[in-house]
Amino acid sequence: MKILVNAAGYGKIGAVGETDMGEECGMVRLNCEALCAVTHLVLPYMSFNSRIIQYASAAAFLPQPGFAVYAATKAFVLSYSRALGAELKKREIYVTAVCPGPVKTEFFDIAETNAVIPLYKKLVMANPRKVVKKALKDSMAGKSVSVYGIVMKAFRLLTKAVPHRWILAAMERMGQSAAKES
Repeated sequence: MKILVNAAGYGKIGAVGETDMGEECGMVRLNCEALCAVTHLVLPYMSFNSRIIQYASAAAFLPQPGFAVYAATKAFVLSYSRALGAELKKREIYVTAVCPGPVKTEFFDIAETNAVIPLYKKLVMANPRKVVKKALKDSMAGKSVSVYGIVMKAFRLLTKAVPHRWILAAMERMGQSAAKES
């Protein structure tokens, strides 16, 4: 068994057009193009019962104003991973898209260079070790998607059950009230 873990990626908080164009395009290149390239290069060496673990994000479940490019790249990773898993099923290579919410890593040191993450994201920060442990467990169980924590599992269900425009409107209201308080 061989394991490929595609975990490189970054995000920048900020509105489209207000964030540096190089940063926006860089997110697409690293989060999408590099992931595809590495996967393509490694696939010939993957054997029966191997695993591919791709780090997406709970941001993949819903468009996110102020984090639009990042969320879109992670939606790509989720969709690509699901399709790849279906394609590789005959070879018995299992693909798992890992979709945690915010994780306490240096990710936010880079993400917050233009703006600060919303408080509700800071409140649900996950422990990276626990996210990795769950991802490995889910991959070994052959799950196509790994979502860490009850809050992110509830968020995933919410994005399936409630129209995105309603959720986006609620997020906008939360952001406006947070801005008034500061």
